Amino acid sequence: MNTDDLIRLLANDHAAPRPDLRMRLLLGALAGAALSAGVVLLGHGVRSDMGALLSNWRLMVKFAVALSFAASAAVLSLRLARPFAADRRAWLILLPGPLILAVACLVELIVMPPDAWLRRAVGENALTCLVSIPLLSALPLAGIMWALRDGAPASAEQSGMAAGAMAAGIGAAIYALHCPDDSPLFLALWYTIAAAAVLIAGRAGGGRLLRW
Repeated sequence: MNTDDLIRLLANDHAAPRPDLRMRLLLGALAGAALSAGVVLLGHGVRSDMGALLSNWRLMVKFAVALSFAASAAVLSLRLARPFAADRRAWLILLPGPLILAVACLVELIVMPPDAWLRRAVGENALTCLVSIPLLSALPLAGIMWALRDGAPASAEQSGMAAGAMAAGIGAAIYALHCPDDSPLFLALWYTIAAAAVLIAGRAGGGRLLRW
């Protein structure tokens, strides 16, 4: 059997993510998320107005963006866990979260006066955000990496980056439980920078841990 035949055989064997891989991914992500959420709850507590979530559209946007990004990245992670290269268009599955954020930013620019735009974007907790989201994403990322080691990705780096995207969405959602800065402009600037750091860490980790 030559190399090409072996690759085809492996590709057919992994043509779709196995149910146990989906379950491992869910368990790994949930375990990491639970531990990170515990850190926030015990160390800082949930913001006092969380009960008014449905009446605060900006807060709803934060969770919608973070959770949709995590969910779409989970689907992408399963696709990239297979032993053949995914089309670049596969990454378009991550678009719902950024599109929600883009619309929310447009609404914010419309409803807020121009002299408030910079203040809303800078916020009051930028440094805390930049530190907290990567830290809160670390345990979910570890759980996701543990799950994806059962896969056979064509590109370990791309698989790791998708894992980082999933972890970043989870970490951002957990941080939103405490973060008092609700402007979509703040989210677009600081949450995006923090999430990018997690994606870079995921790519680096994937290159080391997800090779087969």
